[in-house]
Amino acid sequence: MILGAGDDERAAGFSAALVRAGLPPARILDYASFAEAPDRLGGLFPEGRGLLRFESPGGAPRMRRALLRLAGAQEEEPGQEEPGREAGTRLRPDHAVQTGLAAAIGLARRILPPGVVATHDPAAVALLYDKRACHAAMRAAGLPVPRALPPVNDVTALREAMRSAGLSRVFVKPRYGSGAAGIAALAVAGGDIVAISSAEHAPGDGTLHHTHRLRRLRGAGAVTLVDAILAQDAHVEHWVPKAAIGGRPCDLRVLVVGGEPAHIVLRLADGPITNLDLGGRRAEADILRALAPPAAWEAMLSDCRRFAARLPDNLHVAFDVALTVGLRRHVFFEANAFGDLIRRVSHAGCDPYDWQVACLPAWIAGRRAVGYAA
Repeated sequence: MILGAGDDERAAGFSAALVRAGLPPARILDYASFAEAPDRLGGLFPEGRGLLRFESPGGAPRMRRALLRLAGAQEEEPGQEEPGREAGTRLRPDHAVQTGLAAAIGLARRILPPGVVATHDPAAVALLYDKRACHAAMRAAGLPVPRALPPVNDVTALREAMRSAGLSRVFVKPRYGSGAAGIAALAVAGGDIVAISSAEHAPGDGTLHHTHRLRRLRGAGAVTLVDAILAQDAHVEHWVPKAAIGGRPCDLRVLVVGGEPAHIVLRLADGPITNLDLGGRRAEADILRALAPPAAWEAMLSDCRRFAARLPDNLHVAFDVALTVGLRRHVFFEANAFGDLIRRVSHAGCDPYDWQVACLPAWIAGRRAVGYAA
């Protein structure tokens, strides 16, 4: 059984992997249907055994409203949550939605029969969706992370914080965002200020929109945009220079399954933001691995294992990590609860979903669960 979004590529990918393994396809229950009648979930496991996989709810309005209900937050009026401009999707603080997602996972786990295994822990999901809290947790675990600045409300306060910290370049990230939506790479030099971002500020109503394309803003335009991002609650951290290949900065998405690093994809870009849906280019991780000292590569993987071990009730976790200039050190930027949608990459001959299905028996046994049944 999958609790997610009915038309989601992730759910379809995992269900197809079950079939390839000779198991029945997964039934899919979306979060909106679950929110309407949560108690029926237990009845979907008549034998009292099985697996419940949680997936990202996506951004569909119906899912947003369901998660807001589960969070006890005020629901949006129909149509209010639709894109406000043709340029892209409206950005908003999503704390209530993420709270609702964690609440849905927690409620589902409480309803499940004892013999049903769940793939995610609600507290871990809440942590991984909160960039500020996740950054603090990784730092507390001893992982190398960029230096974080205290929360501020506008660019004036941010520039003062940057001066105090001796920083001229930072990333400004919506605290609860995903997919680089609303992120700005900000550089300050004297009186000049430049921001690179996919966000666009709508001057009429003051809203922000994710345009799915990066733009470079300077001066007043950069200030207005970053002020709007900061006003929605943002995490700010040092813009750490990444290693480059062929002059292109690069980083890695590392998928850890059952506590072990598995699929890794290298992301190259012409600028500081490498996300593949914002113009980043996919490449084989072995290109970077061949250039790095073996000890540096293994240290990065070891840190992935260490932090994943703190989330034993999550089948998988995905890290965004980079080797720094010189290739001898690494730095972690984020960890993701649903970061396994990695296309055209293989590990031990398996795609990410085939590998997760293959790892399920050992992962379940390691958690001393009753067992797995499709």
